[in-house]
Amino acid sequence: MYAKDFDKWNSVKKRIQSENRQVYIRRGEIRWVSFGVNIGSEIDGKGASLTRPALVVHVIGAHLALIVPLSTKTRESTGYIPFEWKGILQSLCVHQVRVVSQKRILDRIGKISESRLSKYKGIISAFHSL
Repeated sequence: MYAKDFDKWNSVKKRIQSENRQVYIRRGEIRWVSFGVNIGSEIDGKGASLTRPALVVHVIGAHLALIVPLSTKTRESTGYIPFEWKGILQSLCVHQVRVVSQKRILDRIGKISESRLSKYKGIISAFHSL
């Protein structure tokens, strides 16, 4: 069973908060993001830096971004949208969409086209329509 190490995340989170670096992100980019360790079924990061890839859907000012985490697991389940990246089928976890500080956003992995981003924005919007 997966044991959540909140103390480790607290140390990483303090380091991220104290860093003074400029991040220049654009919508449509796929970036490594420090998700950390979260509560319950909220998606966690992996590895030493507690990161995972995410699609930047929208940049909000100079400090925030709307992102959708990626998962290598593909599921035919509500909230998991098939997403092919570099020939590998993955999932966009639209049920885990969130706004994060740009301090959490790390290295650029790549970028999708505006038309493809527009398609996924429509899917995300439809999923979250109330």
